[in-house]
Amino acid sequence: MKKLLFATAALFALTMIGCSGKSAGTKVIENEDGSISITRVDEDGKAVQYGKKYDGFDDVTIVKLGTTTKTNPISISLADYKDKDLLMELSCDMKVVDSTGKENEITWMVNEIDENFPQLYREYLKSDEWTKVSGRAIIHLGENRQFYLSGAGLAKENITVYLKNFRLKLSGEGIGSQEVVRKTWLEVPSLKEAYKDYFDYFGLAISKEDLDSLKVQEGLKVHADSITMGNEFKPDFMFNWTQPTKFEDFTGENGKTYKVPYWLPGFNRADACLKLCKDLGLKMRGHVLVWHSQTPWWFFVEDYGEGDYYVDTDEMNARMEWYIKTIMDHVAEWEKKNNNGEHIITSWDVVNEVCSDTANDTNWLRGEEKSEWMKVYEDDSYIVNAFRYANKYAPKDVELVYNDYGCSSPHKLKGILKIIDAIQANPEARIDAMGMQSHVRMKTAVTGPNSFESAVQAFIDKGLNVQITELDIANAQDAYSSIRLKAKYAEFFEMFIKNRKTADHKGIEGVTIWGLNDENTWLNSQQEYKGTTQYPLLFETRDFFVKPAFYGVLEAAE
Repeated sequence: MKKLLFATAALFALTMIGCSGKSAGTKVIENEDGSISITRVDEDGKAVQYGKKYDGFDDVTIVKLGTTTKTNPISISLADYKDKDLLMELSCDMKVVDSTGKENEITWMVNEIDENFPQLYREYLKSDEWTKVSGRAIIHLGENRQFYLSGAGLAKENITVYLKNFRLKLSGEGIGSQEVVRKTWLEVPSLKEAYKDYFDYFGLAISKEDLDSLKVQEGLKVHADSITMGNEFKPDFMFNWTQPTKFEDFTGENGKTYKVPYWLPGFNRADACLKLCKDLGLKMRGHVLVWHSQTPWWFFVEDYGEGDYYVDTDEMNARMEWYIKTIMDHVAEWEKKNNNGEHIITSWDVVNEVCSDTANDTNWLRGEEKSEWMKVYEDDSYIVNAFRYANKYAPKDVELVYNDYGCSSPHKLKGILKIIDAIQANPEARIDAMGMQSHVRMKTAVTGPNSFESAVQAFIDKGLNVQITELDIANAQDAYSSIRLKAKYAEFFEMFIKNRKTADHKGIEGVTIWGLNDENTWLNSQQEYKGTTQYPLLFETRDFFVKPAFYGVLEAAE
């Protein structure tokens, strides 16, 4: 069949090959997004009658089960979709009339052996009542599969089934005969508009190079309220990878005077990011103040690298306080001078990734072998101090956040909760939200015991809001499936909406996707994914064609 390009919202209808000309009505509808909608079941001689008037409706399908020759009386062949991943969505109005008045268990399912005969719908229906039927499942199909109404347990000789508004929608790669016109992120609905009634912001993580691109700026204005700079506000960038040579005095909280750098040369880069945010009407999450990584080693050493030993905790406290104060003061001054005092940066990741991946009841902090901070402090006091200093110098309406990954791991979750307890126990410290990085996988449990949602609710129970700060979904070692990624994004966002912040309840207040497109995702640089390309985001390449995953996010809001 010749492929056609089209870009209208109209649906293209055709008759399925092998369909008898005796039956009225459309068999298959090809949708603009590449999916197909099957709008009537397969013929079965005299058992199936289409387009009948019944109960005041003009287009009812009537199936007399007693005259069918099939074990499963109502079916649709899926043979054309062998070896494909399909999202199957069933919807119809259904009446089951049993001459004995008995209610019957109705099951719509697929005979896919490898997936244990998945069911889209299974309920007991009373006789002679219209019921709205709906269900969905993602299935990888084998050979000669069928979607059908199971005949198991049905006394077919007593039963007539009536169907109206029948629709089985199949979504997946390459299932329709139409070549879908791909759309860019400027040609699709806005994500930030879709989520404006659910969250305070919808965000994207970017680099300074991204932010300088006119093409990126156009897309950000459509889809984002907020951005997170991937690197530009981290300590290495703020110091500009340069050991300081000019110093001034700073008085620590112990009353002693310590030598601190005269200036942070990275402010020039940071200020350029703030200006672009202002020009584009965007807010920003500040990322990050205190982190074991991308922080220069000499920051922890006597004379800023000229000495032989790590400084003591008093001097390190002074350096940390100076660093946090310097950044907070500079941003506040920039906002006052350039934005009428209105905040560009609305929250800060004060501390990042200090919980151990092997956290237990006695040891839950990242160890000295991985953290210069722990080599100086050997305990969690530096974490608490960071939140003390941030609270001292940050505006009170700017949120202070602890940010970490792997939050749904039960052991790590316990460790993170201990860190939160320590911060909340100090009256001079302030923590407003938990940042859940959310570098998840297709097999990550979204709901249920020990799931991502369990962690969300544990943080809410601590009196914190939650920010989803770095969301991407890896296919890991599995082959990429666009339809499965779409469903996974939809599953996550449905859970996010369910647990959103409200006027009288803490909850998720915003979501940031970690990266702009698959072509540049950081995941493909990770050793754990070597050998399998990752496709974790909503847009494909630098041309920003939207993926099915984009529509999964959009549809979750709808």
